[in-house]
Amino acid sequence: MKNFIKYYYNLDIKEYKEIDDDVLFEIDNINYKLTIYNGNIEILLKIYSTLILYNVYCHEIILNRDNSVITKYNDTNYILIKEYINDTKLINISNIYNYDVYIKSNQKLNWKALWEEKLDYYEYQISELGLKYNLLRESFSYYSGLCECAISLLNYINYDNIRINIAHKRIKYKETISEFTNPLNITIDNITRDIASYIKINYIKGNINIYYILNYIDGIKLTNDEYILFMARLLYPSYYFDMYDDIMQGKIDEEEIKEIMKKSNSFELLLRKLYIFIHERSNIPTIEWLHNSNNF
Repeated sequence: MKNFIKYYYNLDIKEYKEIDDDVLFEIDNINYKLTIYNGNIEILLKIYSTLILYNVYCHEIILNRDNSVITKYNDTNYILIKEYINDTKLINISNIYNYDVYIKSNQKLNWKALWEEKLDYYEYQISELGLKYNLLRESFSYYSGLCECAISLLNYINYDNIRINIAHKRIKYKETISEFTNPLNITIDNITRDIASYIKINYIKGNINIYYILNYIDGIKLTNDEYILFMARLLYPSYYFDMYDDIMQGKIDEEEIKEIMKKSNSFELLLRKLYIFIHERSNIPTIEWLHNSNNF
């Protein structure tokens, strides 16, 4: 690996460590990460160029000796990241709001088609599972119902009123500033993507409470259509589908889904509080099971 890094990047390293699929090393007190990348390179370069154009701080992608972003090693594509921001503080909603800058873009976002396609896939897969994954079969109908409710809200959105922002593919639990500024995790979307993602995973993990959330989002200015999109994203159970995927891929034990299942009542309370908050600020359509307080 040392010879590989020297040959392709002209960097002399004394030692390195491997964590998961990443190769980590340090030069002149700056951290570097050689990481596997299987995504679309053209999209990545477009996003990275946008970050530079709008002067959004992020880690640097290092080109190899061939002026290429990708370096192949043992039939695997790697990208080398120079981590300028070595900050282990955890992100909060303020960090997200200040980072996810508005950009001028003609890109059209189609969340409805994506969510419908994913739900169709999961519904087919769950029907083929047999008795192997009892907990997934037991819980799936509830979370697919949340997904369907989220999809139905998208019909009420005028996409011309949805602003395009720097955003992230995923916000992890206890994500650090350094992780947050990794360009490989950045995408183009609306700011509600990151805020909803942060709220969902941190609330499920017990890291934040309802009052913390309401206090922060009270200062966030969204258009009417963005408020509806925000509610749709809060309803969309990405945290469940992420764990579902990890179980199916053998990364975690099925028993871990119980952590999410146990939080369903508490999360419904959060959804109702946020629905009321959004209902007071937009013309979001009535969602009966959230509107009716007798359900809680």
